[in-house]
Amino acid sequence: NLCKGLPTHKNKVTVPVMDKPPFGKPYKDPVFGAKVIRISDTQKGEVVKPMYSTIQSWNADESLMILYHTGGNPDNLGHHLYDGKTYKHLRKLDITAKDIEELYWHHTDPNVFFYVSANYKDYGYFMKYDVAADKATKVADFMQYCGREGVPVSGNDVQMPPLSDDRFGFRCNDGRGQETGFIYEVSTDKTWSVPMGEGLKYDPWNAPMLGPSGKNVRLMSYILDDTLKENYELDLYEYHSHASLGRLANGHDALFATAFDPAPGGCDGGPDKGVGSLTVHDFEEKTCRVVVGEFNGYGYPGSGTHVSAVGHKVPGWALMSTIGYYNLEYLSNNKQAPLLFSEIWLVNTDPANFEVCRIAHHHSWAKAAENVSYHGYLGEPHATLSPSGTRLVFGSDWKNSGSVDTYVVELPAYVK
Repeated sequence: NLCKGLPTHKNKVTVPVMDKPPFGKPYKDPVFGAKVIRISDTQKGEVVKPMYSTIQSWNADESLMILYHTGGNPDNLGHHLYDGKTYKHLRKLDITAKDIEELYWHHTDPNVFFYVSANYKDYGYFMKYDVAADKATKVADFMQYCGREGVPVSGNDVQMPPLSDDRFGFRCNDGRGQETGFIYEVSTDKTWSVPMGEGLKYDPWNAPMLGPSGKNVRLMSYILDDTLKENYELDLYEYHSHASLGRLANGHDALFATAFDPAPGGCDGGPDKGVGSLTVHDFEEKTCRVVVGEFNGYGYPGSGTHVSAVGHKVPGWALMSTIGYYNLEYLSNNKQAPLLFSEIWLVNTDPANFEVCRIAHHHSWAKAAENVSYHGYLGEPHATLSPSGTRLVFGSDWKNSGSVDTYVVELPAYVK
């Protein structure tokens, strides 16, 4: 039980007014009691952060982790390797990935990750990186979809690949205006594609993303099969709300999502008409369910809520981080804040074992930060669950401090 030893009450609490914790020294969250460690030591204008809530920071056995650095010395810009247990910085990785989020640890081989290169030598190539050898090798290029100068991307809703690590979803522009979404299968070197673009069914800023089984593909609000033939449409008011692909406790592929507006179909007639801080859509049963919402006492979703269902060894668990942009005064006014404001929290979505536990306050202003030389978005927590679910990582500018640091939480269930 990942929530063991953590509070599960729904009491409103006061966010403690406290200085940024010292680097490398564990502290106990004053309200919820979790063990938190600041693992980076940024200077003003610098950012060290997790890649994104839907992209795993730790490798398969959690012995290594990757964080993104920007700001400050331009030589430090990029992805950096850390010891996954001591959190010691090891080195800057000798790669240039297309985007912060588009780097994927292998689910079973702790020595391997994949990425799309933006380096001039292998621009646009899909690459496989061997950490021990410090060497990248080409897996494929996609000139048939991208032309000679295009770079495949994973769309606005980047997700981890299936557990097999054999299929990856991308989209690309061929340089003549044709956008294409496609799936690439490593073992066979085959692709399956679908046209995208203005005036077509699929918007050009998305890409097909595969569920953990590799059998289901999400593209916007649609679920397609593994050859990109359309299956059915999800009951979503808007497909671009924050969401994470993962597995339910029953083993089914699912979308774990935040919903601010009623679902067009009413979310199967369930409570709150599909509105909730956390909803789940079961791809096998084609069902919609509100897990955390007003109906069970958690109120309307807070702004800036992100979802992380990438703890693939603990299906059914979802890690949440909520900012609450319209209530930032509660970071310093010593008054009881709205429920889940500025919190990192964890949910067991299994109906037979439902539980919500509260972990820590992240204290970040994020996009509302004023004392910044970087984009405030980089200060969003983007809390990410580890493969085992016993740890998590998040970023914070710690009350508009002028820099962003990374923090690790070791849950009571974590065993070193």
